[in-house]
Amino acid sequence: MAELFLRRTAGLLLIAAGAALSTVVAARLGAAQKVLVHGAIAFSVMTVIGLWWHRRRVPMWRVWARWAAFPGVACALFQGLRIDVEHNRPVSLLIAAGLVAVCWALSEVVVLVTTRPVTPALIRSKLEIPFPTRGLKARLCVREDRLALDSLASRRKRSRDVATIPWTTLRSIELVEVEQEMTCTAFLHSATTRANASTFDVPPGPALHVIGTARELLIPVTEQIGRTVLAAVQARSAGVELDEQPLTTEDWCSKADVPLTASEDPAQRLRRGELVSTYSTDKRPYHLILLGGFLLLPLYMLTMTTLSLITGSPELQDDWNTAGGLDGEGRLTVAGLGVVAVAFFWAAYAFVFRGFQDFMATQDYLEAVPEPPPPPPKTGTVPGSDKKRKKR
Repeated sequence: MAELFLRRTAGLLLIAAGAALSTVVAARLGAAQKVLVHGAIAFSVMTVIGLWWHRRRVPMWRVWARWAAFPGVACALFQGLRIDVEHNRPVSLLIAAGLVAVCWALSEVVVLVTTRPVTPALIRSKLEIPFPTRGLKARLCVREDRLALDSLASRRKRSRDVATIPWTTLRSIELVEVEQEMTCTAFLHSATTRANASTFDVPPGPALHVIGTARELLIPVTEQIGRTVLAAVQARSAGVELDEQPLTTEDWCSKADVPLTASEDPAQRLRRGELVSTYSTDKRPYHLILLGGFLLLPLYMLTMTTLSLITGSPELQDDWNTAGGLDGEGRLTVAGLGVVAVAFFWAAYAFVFRGFQDFMATQDYLEAVPEPPPPPPKTGTVPGSDKKRKKR
């Protein structure tokens, strides 16, 4: 427990250090205080929410570390370029470029301190552990409840085109020796009933052979990584009951959020291509960001008004009309804004946060079961009878 606390604390401190460093450098280069403060607050709120959401998927912390440093880095680059053009001082641009490199390096160190070395305590925890594959751009991750193979399309899109095997569908995993080059195909959901096939070569050498209910993977790894992954999977999947109930077409349609009525035959509609899932592992509900931004606007206004009073910043007080403190009308306005902020915050939770939770739950299912089961074979018998239908 102490080790995990120290890992997370070190990661959070590095994220805060990157954000603080970028803000200080931008301020020293003469960035506009108003833009810098507003940007730092907005991106800090986004970073805190993102870190909480990915509190167990620590490899994603590198992304939030970059988001936290983005306002300062952007302002520093703008100021560095302006100073270089107007005053012919290229050193300012070099400082800004160096800041980009430092913040990028800090984000990579965040992942290292939270996931390396792989210790027994980390294996027994619920934190996601990433592992490189042998000769592939794909990455193997042992998560809390599943084994995931991501980055099948691109390292820049690690969260898309993911093939997973949850512990409830894991039938076997073993480290094998591939004697000759082979090919492995991972099926990825495509928002239709037919999954996309992602094929990669498996060179000779050690590889993990993973068999699940809905898929089978052969993942090339080094022997050391393979043994570590085996230990992590065995520790985290221990005691999890295998879901022996066969998947039906009706199950897949309902879990993939395909609308059905009681009188419809999903198998026939699937064969005709009329049923298409509204979710895809290559899409994200970006409209929820706009809706959430609108609903959180009163809370942002209340926060900035409070900060202008606490910090005593003349610029902030001028922007939010709080110079000299609040009079009776101002207090009434702030109180009303607080009530509206609470109501809008509840709406953001009900319509944005919970909606995103439902979306991610569907994503997890489609990553594990990318397409519905095949229709039952035609036996030539009449349903409910053992006699074959006569051919005409």
